Amino acid sequence: MLVVAVVLPALILCAVLAWYQSASQRRDAATQLRSVAEITKRDFDETLRVHGAVTSVLASRRSGENSLGDRARWSGDLRRLRDQFPAFAQMRVLDAQGRIVAADPADRASIAPGPCFDAAQRQDAPAVSDVYRTAPGTPPLACVAAPLHANGRFAGIVEGAMRVENSGQRIAWLRMHGYEAVLVDRKGQVAYASSGLPLSPMDDIDDVPAGAGLRAVAPSTGDEAEWSLAQGVLHDDEDAYAIAMPLESGWRLLVLMPKAILDAQLLRTIGTMVGLLIGVAAGVLGIAWWQMRRLSTSVHRLLVQMQRFALEHASAPISKDSMPQELAPLADAMNQLSDRMADAYRATSRSLEEQRRLRASLEQVVDAREREIAQRTAELRNVVAELDRLSRTDALTGCLNYRGFREVANQLWHDTHSKGGMLSALALDIDHFKSYNDRYGHPRGDNALKRFAGAVRSALYHREDVIVRPGGEEFIVFLPDTTLEQAMRVAERICASVLHADIAHAGSPIGVLTVSIGVATNLPEDGDDPEVMLARADAALYRAKHAGRNRVAL
Repeated sequence: MLVVAVVLPALILCAVLAWYQSASQRRDAATQLRSVAEITKRDFDETLRVHGAVTSVLASRRSGENSLGDRARWSGDLRRLRDQFPAFAQMRVLDAQGRIVAADPADRASIAPGPCFDAAQRQDAPAVSDVYRTAPGTPPLACVAAPLHANGRFAGIVEGAMRVENSGQRIAWLRMHGYEAVLVDRKGQVAYASSGLPLSPMDDIDDVPAGAGLRAVAPSTGDEAEWSLAQGVLHDDEDAYAIAMPLESGWRLLVLMPKAILDAQLLRTIGTMVGLLIGVAAGVLGIAWWQMRRLSTSVHRLLVQMQRFALEHASAPISKDSMPQELAPLADAMNQLSDRMADAYRATSRSLEEQRRLRASLEQVVDAREREIAQRTAELRNVVAELDRLSRTDALTGCLNYRGFREVANQLWHDTHSKGGMLSALALDIDHFKSYNDRYGHPRGDNALKRFAGAVRSALYHREDVIVRPGGEEFIVFLPDTTLEQAMRVAERICASVLHADIAHAGSPIGVLTVSIGVATNLPEDGDDPEVMLARADAALYRAKHAGRNRVAL
């Protein structure tokens, strides 16, 4: 009866749970694979977008300055971009005929124009190439390029070649967590394949045995992305579940989870359920035997113990006739124990009543004291919070002061690194502000600082953006989750807002107060110290000052 009543339902329940857990694990694995693929896709797209943006910014700036033939400046610009963006294996500037004007590193410059030149010349717009090699046996590259213009006509390109295996930050992460990945360009060439796949860079996916299984995975996006089983795509012809994602460049990313990993998880689940069933059966039978033995012994002990506390007289006795013969001695003991317990209950009730009265009185006193303490604590907390806010705020402009600057810089830097996001900084300096104070006096200078801070605030886009006044006429603006291109737009907006504030200054070349701004964004090699990024912003500010003020510089 125990087996039928307990073990059989447990067996059915374990089978249902095993089926449900198996289906749940498959759904979770599909969701996880889809999330990993989407994140990896965004990483590749963002990498190409950022590196394409910096080449476009450089090309636009130099085209606007009409200094395309200055080889020395080109060399410096290319070196700085490679230092700031390590994914660039090589950067080159080519003229309209495809001849090299400058390259970094110069010793590895190829004579051939490269695939980006034709695309950028044909479209007269930024271009991203398919994967290619500069020489047999060299790592595969992909280039981004932006056109140069002189007098409105195509005058060449700025080109950055990137190693494909270094262009995404999640490549190593995928392999470390058991995933495989394949990156295929628009021509169907393998740009990158992880070590678990029988593919090599530059392979044509249509010409390799594993390519048939990979081609069957249809590209999809967003919530519509579904995995499918790709057969024989791993080493030793093992199967894998795969999701394909199209990139903005026209490439295709495939992220794969080996089928053996999911099968092992399902086997562990089934093994756990079988072990649970065996444990339930053994537990039920063991507990039943132990309980029967314990019941016999406990009844005997309980009878003896109750007789020890028995009294000679008892009220409201239990009738023996109403009890089974086997429990008649237990009825006698219970009758005797009930009398003694009744006396003890009356004495205990009187004691408890007195204790309740004393406790009520004590609770009233304690509640009054606690309310008083809570009120004073709240007042003290409000005063401390206000003092802390004032200690971090510049009284003149309402911006954060130097103390607040140190706290917010470290906090934003920590949050950015922990989330793997972006953080940009703007270094601002009011042009000719010393001569403003000398000409108009410090009271009007303080008023100008207030109006300047208001103009900067009105130019910001997000509530999370932070304005800091470390001292004097210097200001710093932190822009969380902001790319370098977005930060440049914010800086241009600040320049225009300060100019439109129309703060009269006879010592300024244009008659009103202006500002110079340096822009910088965090880089992976910056480490744990935000000062590295701020130093780049200060250096860019110096370049803006040196270039004539009232402008933005990188």
